[in-house]
Amino acid sequence: MSKTRVCLVTDELYPFTPGGIGRVAHNLIMDSQRQGADVEFHVLFPATVPVQKAQVELFFGGRVKAHLCEFREPHQTTADAHGLYPPTEAFRDARWHGESLELMRYLKAREAEGLRFDVIEFADFRGWAFATLQEKHLGLAFGQTTLSVRLHSSYGTIMHHEPNTLEVENVGRFEIERKSLLDADLVVGHLPCIAEFNRRFYGFDDAWMRKVRVEFPPVVMESPAEQAAAWDVPATERNLVFVTKIQHFKQPDVFVRGAVLLMRTWPEYQGKAILACHAFDSEFLAEVKALIPTDLADRFVFIKPGPDREAHMRAGVVVITSSYESLNLTAYEASIAGSRLVLNSACLAFGDDSSFVDGVHCHKYDGGLDSLVVAMRKALEGPALAPVRWTVDRPYWERHVPEAPAARASRTPLVSVVIINHDQGIFLPIALQGVAASTYPEVEVIVVDDGSTSPFDMQVLRRLERSESEGPGLRVVRSPVHRGFSGARNLGVRAARGAYVVFLESDESLSPDFIQHAVAALESRSVFAGVVPTGGRFHSSEELANRQFKGFMTYLGDCPTYALVANRVSAPTALLRREVLERHAFNESLTGYADWEFYLRVVQDGHRLLVTNQVHFFSRRGQDITPSASQRRQHFRWLVRLLEGVPTPLHPSTRLFALLAHSNDAMTDPFGALAPQQSAQPETSAALESAQALAEAVRPLRYDVVDVMNAALKRLPLVHPLLKQAVVGRPAPSGNDSASGGDAVVSHAEAPPLRYVLVDRANVLFKRVPVLHRALRSTVRRLT
Repeated sequence: MSKTRVCLVTDELYPFTPGGIGRVAHNLIMDSQRQGADVEFHVLFPATVPVQKAQVELFFGGRVKAHLCEFREPHQTTADAHGLYPPTEAFRDARWHGESLELMRYLKAREAEGLRFDVIEFADFRGWAFATLQEKHLGLAFGQTTLSVRLHSSYGTIMHHEPNTLEVENVGRFEIERKSLLDADLVVGHLPCIAEFNRRFYGFDDAWMRKVRVEFPPVVMESPAEQAAAWDVPATERNLVFVTKIQHFKQPDVFVRGAVLLMRTWPEYQGKAILACHAFDSEFLAEVKALIPTDLADRFVFIKPGPDREAHMRAGVVVITSSYESLNLTAYEASIAGSRLVLNSACLAFGDDSSFVDGVHCHKYDGGLDSLVVAMRKALEGPALAPVRWTVDRPYWERHVPEAPAARASRTPLVSVVIINHDQGIFLPIALQGVAASTYPEVEVIVVDDGSTSPFDMQVLRRLERSESEGPGLRVVRSPVHRGFSGARNLGVRAARGAYVVFLESDESLSPDFIQHAVAALESRSVFAGVVPTGGRFHSSEELANRQFKGFMTYLGDCPTYALVANRVSAPTALLRREVLERHAFNESLTGYADWEFYLRVVQDGHRLLVTNQVHFFSRRGQDITPSASQRRQHFRWLVRLLEGVPTPLHPSTRLFALLAHSNDAMTDPFGALAPQQSAQPETSAALESAQALAEAVRPLRYDVVDVMNAALKRLPLVHPLLKQAVVGRPAPSGNDSASGGDAVVSHAEAPPLRYVLVDRANVLFKRVPVLHRALRSTVRRLT
């Protein structure tokens, strides 16, 4: 029988980095090895962590394999057999989203090489499991791997107990952690109360608890029987010791207030208050120090943790005032070291579920200041207490049962692709060709013409109607009036016969395998209501054919809180179950943000959505111009209508602080999650920025003409390269040239095509003869 192969994905590991997550990971590995478990451990670090693989492997005696994942440059795209991945800078909802993609790509590449893990465990903090979970649920990788998330303390739960820094990215961080916990195969908690707290905090239903496994980890590697002898110090001289962190939810301010009150009310007490801990927030540290009266200043000592930390703990009373902890290793270490302990019983880690019994292993207080002082004095004057006892649960991977591959869907239900057109018939081939290339066999195409009036569109529609009579795969539905975004989609839903529906505009397209992957995922996972494709923007047909995108659209899927701030749920295009569209019709009374409002209602209603990691949705890039003052006012008018339509009660995970993001005075947006990204360098002049924005927004007609000519020439394999060679004076590069090894990585900031340069020069010459230039322009417009 082969060993169970376990990979821990982390940026912490004792003794190489600080942090409780790394301590638990270290203890789990060491304990399994001491027990002789048949487990092969791997640890995957981001390359940003300052560790050496060889040092890690040497420390664990060669029984742990270390991996480093290099992240791409922010602007680089990459691809594998399943498609193109956007650059990490495209993930403006949360930087951690891009990081989760990089870790998924590393793990997926190792699996393709034959290194398949039975278990991959992530921490809840940062939500790094997100992209890997999406890839598994879409059936693209990790089919026989258990993907688990361990409850340490997520950023969202810490933010709940800390002063919120009011950044829009905090909303994305909250959502990506929430979705990682919701979509995980298995969730590991250390105490039942912590699992229940996370269920209520993130608004999960009772069914979520069925995949939660409560396992108490090895908190201290030394046995309780090895307790060191306590130091004999008089009660009035024994020090009060704070050894966690200067962090808001650790409540060092409560410790200082309690120590001051004890010194004031017990004059005989001459001990000191020692804060031996790290401080990462200098402003909060100053606030804590300001609480100390000047006449007691010499009795408060602030030092960094060092070799004498354990001596301070053994000689004094260790006070832990944290308002929230999922598992506090310091409390166990202090008890084993012979310390007298004071613990906050209002903190879940020290509640009734914990190993600590009041009056036996520690003195507890109820969270109030007066109660704290009473507990401090009891600990100082009372006898030494017994060391805490605990039972380590064997980790789930030691009794791991390999997952069976996901069953293939037994049916191929009909998918209705609804293409909306309004005087955009010139682009309809983009959408139709994308559907025709689909690898999924059961597709019907419904072209909904939303009141087009142009003669060209009328001609295109008549040709499509003639094609409709030749087979059942295509239907044209004409609306005599322009219904708008919502009305046209509702008309398409009524005409659709498929079990699944996906919408496209006439200038949008899908990758050939998107529908196949999406249907397979939804057929095998009934808990999901739809699949959201990551998107890429293009200007020309050639850019679309070559997958040279000029921007990307990334989404989180079901994110009830972020959906109140911006549409990070989905593009207008997603493959949805028909019953979702029947339950939630598009709101035809809205004149703007109809897609955002629709998805807001869908996720607030509790529907779950998968998100592709690869780019599967392609959209012709529209104008990207800075909005005017009137447009900004219109934005808020639409926003009011959108928020008025939010169903109540709200989804239980909703955090209403996110609504502050709509005010620039309240929340900062450093990564541009609510506004277009600025590509110009800081030193670029305002005039040049305006010119660049205008050039990006207004695409010259001559580019479209020369793209058509270029596409025609490419049908003559010998002519096209010869012409290109004649123009540039050197051979064209071979189509076989590629990056060496691994995934192909390219920059999406490409130089303009040669044909654009040539036609720009020709345009300058034609403009010298105004009559000829106007005549040519008029002729081309009529032809296109």
